[in-house]
Amino acid sequence: MSDIDSANVPSRPRIFVSMPLKLDLKRLGKNFYRADLEFHGVDHSGASYVGHVFINNPEANENTPQTVENGYVGSYSIFGHGRCFGDEGHCEIRKERLPFDYRPSHPLTPAYKRVTITAEKINEIAKETDQLVVRIIPVLAGGSNNIADNNNVVKLDRISIVTYNK
Repeated sequence: MSDIDSANVPSRPRIFVSMPLKLDLKRLGKNFYRADLEFHGVDHSGASYVGHVFINNPEANENTPQTVENGYVGSYSIFGHGRCFGDEGHCEIRKERLPFDYRPSHPLTPAYKRVTITAEKINEIAKETDQLVVRIIPVLAGGSNNIADNNNVVKLDRISIVTYNK
């Protein structure tokens, strides 16, 4: 491949890697049966993608098989808006709303996504560590990589863990 050809090859989207999340399994007890990874404030103003979620696998990438052995716990989908085509201010999300404002929220209000992790997987992880590091591998819709901000496909405010007892 020549230098000219390689310049036209789009780069893959950057993999999102979380800070370590602490999980104290001793406090959960014997009735613990599942945990949810909750993704808050997911930005969907860019490209459409599927986010494949791996935990505690620092080597996970777009070629990693989606198996429990590789730390795969599930995926979520984002229907992206591409970019703003309206007038100035059209895509700005108003933070304040009046108490009786029954209009739908702005179409670009950040999304919320959830991926369920089985107790078996959590208990397996707990044998080695009390921390989870989440990796989200974005796969763009249609395999298209021609977006303006290819490095920042996965944007979110925070990740939380919610656990459930019987």
